[in-house]
Amino acid sequence: MSPILNNSQNKFLVDKTATVAFMGGSITEMEGYRPLVCEKLQTLFSETHFTFINAGISSTTSTTGAFRFEHDILAKGPIDLLFVEFAVNDDQDGDHTREECIRGMEGIIRHAWRCNPNMDIVVTYFINEAMLATLQKGEAPARIKAHQTVVDHYRLPVVNLAQEVARALAAGTLTWEQYGGVHPGPV
Repeated sequence: MSPILNNSQNKFLVDKTATVAFMGGSITEMEGYRPLVCEKLQTLFSETHFTFINAGISSTTSTTGAFRFEHDILAKGPIDLLFVEFAVNDDQDGDHTREECIRGMEGIIRHAWRCNPNMDIVVTYFINEAMLATLQKGEAPARIKAHQTVVDHYRLPVVNLAQEVARALAAGTLTWEQYGGVHPGPV
């Protein structure tokens, strides 16, 4: 594990109990990446008792996430590790400006750390067709660039699945259909 995830590493390996929360839109809500991450954590840390929180709600954006963070995440108890996923919805559902993306993502991060400064946070970037087209031109999608501003400022780890999918599609090792489109399935 990265040194930046020291709190959750300690919870997994020493305390043997941890709460992991997932916040995002339909990509988080669905039975896709989130259950796979949960399964992987349970396999890697088989002696740890995990509580998993699914705070994915279809068509919600980072702005919505910032407003529902208290109710959907913090009300569930102390969180050790939080995954945040909103790039696709800030793009296609919210058509957020750069400022709105930054404000929404920073609202989540600052609220999380104000309530629990030891919470580890990982930001994830998924992909839709418009974002894919931008990546294929060698450019970063606007909403990912905006979120990355916050990620860089707070020095958060990121899983840039959007970039990896674009690379695999360009290399011909993956098709959009195999990936599952906007709502990816297990590959």
